[in-house]
Amino acid sequence: MDEAVGDRVGMLCDQLSRWPELATMIRDGGGQAQLEELLTLLADRSAYDERRISALMDAIEDACARQGLPGLTRRLPPLPPGMGTAQRTTGHGEPAGWTCPLDYCSRVVLPEETPSPPTCAAARGEHTQMRPYRPRLR
Repeated sequence: MDEAVGDRVGMLCDQLSRWPELATMIRDGGGQAQLEELLTLLADRSAYDERRISALMDAIEDACARQGLPGLTRRLPPLPPGMGTAQRTTGHGEPAGWTCPLDYCSRVVLPEETPSPPTCAAARGEHTQMRPYRPRLR
């Protein structure tokens, strides 16, 4: 997936996982069908269509804007190299964070944000928890 589209999917997934009422706001803004289609496309790897995913993200963002949430799926530009959080190392096999179980987005959740694995709003069935990330130590 294109990095920019993956970032947008990650941001939406993060917000839907943290704030389930966001789905209601999207519905009230006229984006229910687009949200359902997007989640279906993301859950079904055989139906992957990046252009359609991007168009659906635009429609969902428009629905959010109508509800007073402009720019919901747009992130600020990344920090320059060397800025931000230092690379975490873990001692006893604990994850340094969690990542998308579908490998679609760039979402990362750190242990400081939640003590247990968060969920992925796009994942279906038994694979809704995000995948642990353990950096390789050299």
